[in-house]
Amino acid sequence: MNTGFRSAFFLLCGLSAWCQGQVPQGTTVPMYRVTVIERNVQAINYQYRSGPTKIDLRGTVLLITAKGEATVESLKGRTEIDAKFDHLTAPSRFGPEYLTYVFWALSPEGAPHNLGEVVPNGSDRARLRVSTELQAFGLIVTAEPYAGVRQPSDVVVMQNEVRPDTAGQAQTIQIQYELMSRGHYTWQVPQHPEGAPDSTRMVSMKEYEALSALYQAQNAVAIVGAAGAAQYAPDTFARAQQLLAEAQRLEAGKGDRKLVVQNARAAVQTAEDARVITERRKEEQKSSQMEGHPAAVPAANAVTPVEAKAQQAAAVGQKAQ
Repeated sequence: MNTGFRSAFFLLCGLSAWCQGQVPQGTTVPMYRVTVIERNVQAINYQYRSGPTKIDLRGTVLLITAKGEATVESLKGRTEIDAKFDHLTAPSRFGPEYLTYVFWALSPEGAPHNLGEVVPNGSDRARLRVSTELQAFGLIVTAEPYAGVRQPSDVVVMQNEVRPDTAGQAQTIQIQYELMSRGHYTWQVPQHPEGAPDSTRMVSMKEYEALSALYQAQNAVAIVGAAGAAQYAPDTFARAQQLLAEAQRLEAGKGDRKLVVQNARAAVQTAEDARVITERRKEEQKSSQMEGHPAAVPAANAVTPVEAKAQQAAAVGQKAQ
């Protein structure tokens, strides 16, 4: 297959609202929920060294054929990672809600750091150059509904493996961290979704990237909307909807694909902000009820630090446009 083109099939099938049209109208489709899972991941302390070292990336039982390697170099104040991935097949194989892969660094304490989206080409290969402030960490790759997630899903498809020539202090740490698993978020599936395009056509990599960003934004907004963001984080959720609508308008009008991607990614990030606000306010409401106090109804004009940050980023994005 030509690496410059990809079939739109898995992208369109990854969009739940389109590819689950066979589900009876009015039913709910589980997406994912927060749960705590313990996994053993080898964390490496790369320390400050005079040169780079390599570590393998191996597929888990979920994607046993996947493989790759990362070149890691510890520099002053940061650690550079140059990762290569092979045999990363369509993430929709794990469920239609999964649209992309995300590369994570896990601290020895279990804190996840989203290093970036892994986008395979037409040959199921990908490369990602990133940096992190961490010095000791483990590496994993997960399938996700959108790239802007802040917690890894339970679909861990790759993780690092120490090589004989890997320089650094290796330690197997039982890392306990929150994973997002299917079942927490649900939303209504339309019986006859509007605008479902031809799912078998070939597209260029630039169009593929734009479509991927757009569908991830649709996923993110739909998920957080089903979680109750309109009630608990109305301003942030409304901004996410606006950004998604602008990305859709640009795509429909054959506009600049860079602007499509820009607005779609902003929609994802804003939707994720709305999800965080929603979950926190739900927990506050639940705690209030357990203590015997009247349930607090979030004020629409109450701006949280996360919302303030989202609004500030949105304002910067508007000026850029």
